[in-house]
Amino acid sequence: MRAIQTTAWGQAPAFTSSAASPPEPTSTQVQVRVLASGLHRLVRSQALGQHYSSRNTGLPYTPGSDGVGLTPDGKRVYFVSIATGGGFAETINVEKKMTVELSEGADPVQVAGLVNPGMASWMALRTRTQGVVGVKKGWSVVVLGVTSQSGKVAVHFARKLGATRVVGVARDGKKMAALGLDEAIVLKDNAAETDWAKMGDVDVILDYLYGGAATACFNGLNSKVPTQYVQVGSLAGLETSFPSAVFRSKNLTIRGSGPGAWSMQEFGGEVKDLVAAVEGLEEQDLKARGLEDAKEAWDNDRERTVFVP
Repeated sequence: MRAIQTTAWGQAPAFTSSAASPPEPTSTQVQVRVLASGLHRLVRSQALGQHYSSRNTGLPYTPGSDGVGLTPDGKRVYFVSIATGGGFAETINVEKKMTVELSEGADPVQVAGLVNPGMASWMALRTRTQGVVGVKKGWSVVVLGVTSQSGKVAVHFARKLGATRVVGVARDGKKMAALGLDEAIVLKDNAAETDWAKMGDVDVILDYLYGGAATACFNGLNSKVPTQYVQVGSLAGLETSFPSAVFRSKNLTIRGSGPGAWSMQEFGGEVKDLVAAVEGLEEQDLKARGLEDAKEAWDNDRERTVFVP
């Protein structure tokens, strides 16, 4: 079987034409022919053995945390394989409960490329913000890293879920101007020099950056309403430090969002609405590639690649 596989942790995965085919599916599974599967940041980390969700997985490892496939009865479905990988292959066994049938006009490449970055925002907002999303009317959100793919999707999802004020934070003011934000904060090279006054009162902070940007944001927070900070990504750094006074002087709740912070059962309960929300997004700039292009896609981490086996 044609696939992309990791054969040694820490090394880039490579194309192979001799991967083992999946066994017969169990009674709870369905075998799908993969139509599209995205090379997300999560997948890159999993493929190198750097993400906690793949550290206990054996080799060879087939990356691919989700995708779109065709079932034996001809249905096009979105599938989730985040716990096992396997999307970068011609066929994969997936749990039936982790599949969602697509609408007739849905583009497999767009769905495969956008549900994962959308998942980060959707699950953070739906499961990690107690008493805000779905409860409070007219809530506000700050998106750190708003020009990232996940950040841009977060703006759309926040609006869909009831946010009436969206503040974006990123380095590129011109890109932010095209996102329909209520306020834009330009992040300085030295994040501590950033002017955070436009944050104002904020119910939720979604952080795709972490690092010094998170510390500077906390120091600049001057909200008169309780603020829930949700850590989602680490584009600006894996570690940072916070003065202890930050936690004593601000009405701040800190949570993370990712597999483990929410359960796969919770995700299963959200995936149908998530896929429907992604189908409503404007078409994004994604690059469809064959599995044979594994090296070219891996070497170009600025490209939003979707493999089409």
